[in-house]
Amino acid sequence: MVVFRRSPMGLLHYARQPVSRSVFLESQRRLLSLTSCRYNNSHIDDNKNKKKLKNVFQANSNKVVRKPKTKEELARERFEEQLKSPNRFVRWGAIARSEKFSKGMTKYMIGAYVIFLIYGLFFTKKLFAKDKELERLLKKQEEGNANEYETLRIKELKGKLRRRDELKLEEYKKMQEEGVENFDDIQVQNFDQNKLNEQILPARDTTNFYQGKAGEYDKAINMEEKVIFLGKRRKWLMKHCQGDVLEVSCGTGRNIKYLDMSRINSITFLDSSENMMEITHKKFREKFPKYKKAAFVVGKAENLVDLAEKGKPSLENESEKQVKYDTIVEAFGLCSHEDPVKALNNFGKLLKPDGRIILLEHGRGQYDFVNKMLDNRAEKRLNTWGCRWNLDLGEVLDDSDLELVEEKRTHLGTTWCIVAKRKGDAKKKGELGFVEKYLQSSIRKRMESFEKNDSTESKKELGPITPVSKS
Repeated sequence: MVVFRRSPMGLLHYARQPVSRSVFLESQRRLLSLTSCRYNNSHIDDNKNKKKLKNVFQANSNKVVRKPKTKEELARERFEEQLKSPNRFVRWGAIARSEKFSKGMTKYMIGAYVIFLIYGLFFTKKLFAKDKELERLLKKQEEGNANEYETLRIKELKGKLRRRDELKLEEYKKMQEEGVENFDDIQVQNFDQNKLNEQILPARDTTNFYQGKAGEYDKAINMEEKVIFLGKRRKWLMKHCQGDVLEVSCGTGRNIKYLDMSRINSITFLDSSENMMEITHKKFREKFPKYKKAAFVVGKAENLVDLAEKGKPSLENESEKQVKYDTIVEAFGLCSHEDPVKALNNFGKLLKPDGRIILLEHGRGQYDFVNKMLDNRAEKRLNTWGCRWNLDLGEVLDDSDLELVEEKRTHLGTTWCIVAKRKGDAKKKGELGFVEKYLQSSIRKRMESFEKNDSTESKKELGPITPVSKS
């Protein structure tokens, strides 16, 4: 017969072969005994585990289990530690991050902003008042009715006072304190620094000096110019060259390598030393062998107009009736002229309308200790290089007939970079400063619009005026 057999795991399956009844009962008995044994063993293991858990619970019943801290709590503890840090910078940093400090700073910032607005309002009104005063004084100056005090006041409003102007203005202010109001018939004595300063040596003719210095000049001056990076300034000077160009006091042609001939129509070199002019001619022909519109003239800047009246120096394959230049440049020449003011006036006479005079010069600095050094070494400098390097160039420029467009100073104020024009010529668009181009014009227009609105409102309040008929 077919019987079912149970596997050791208690599963039944078919037995394909017949078995006896006794064998079947024996297998069932063994299976039951195996199952009971496993139950007893698992029961014993459960009791042991329960006892172990009970012992562990009793052992840890007196201990306190802490909850893990959050990031905010850890940051707060770290912040408290930084507030108590012995390092002042760490402590100040923690205070700056505190909520109390942030609220206080907000109040201070609002207050500072209000103060800034109030200050800006008063500053704008003050700037407008100065602008209106300057406009009034300039109009009076154009009419020829401005006195000396008003002329000095114009310079003060423009921020262009020289040392002698400051001394004269102080005298006028002293008279104002004494009750003097009208200065039409009053003139204060001049405090010309170039005349009163005994350390500024008198001018002299340096032609013979440079005649003998020409051969060694470049080699001797090279190191000094490299130390103060003067090549950058020479490059600035020559980048202004355009159209018909005249270079005065060209010396040995140290500016030739910075020329851009694509912007130049013709160029004339002038120097009082014939030996230096020969070196200039040689350098120019080596660099620009095919350029024909070049002239080399031996003469002084003080005689420039006389030279021009005799006719323009002959240019190769070209002749012109009138001598005028678009650009006149000079590097370190004013300090060597016998009459620097006359030289500048000659530049202006030979300048075309809207032409520019570009100067690279050295003179008195912006600090007293620098000027003392220049004064102490003035005689040695004159004997070594033939120049008066402690001249007050501001006075020289003001005494001339030129009008300054740009004035920049480097090397503690001893190197002067000047752009000048003829008086009466208008400034070019690129020469207007930010304040002059945007702020002053906008403030003037804004305030004038306010004045117009006030006048129109006052007229409206008065109402129409009825004409009165004559009987």
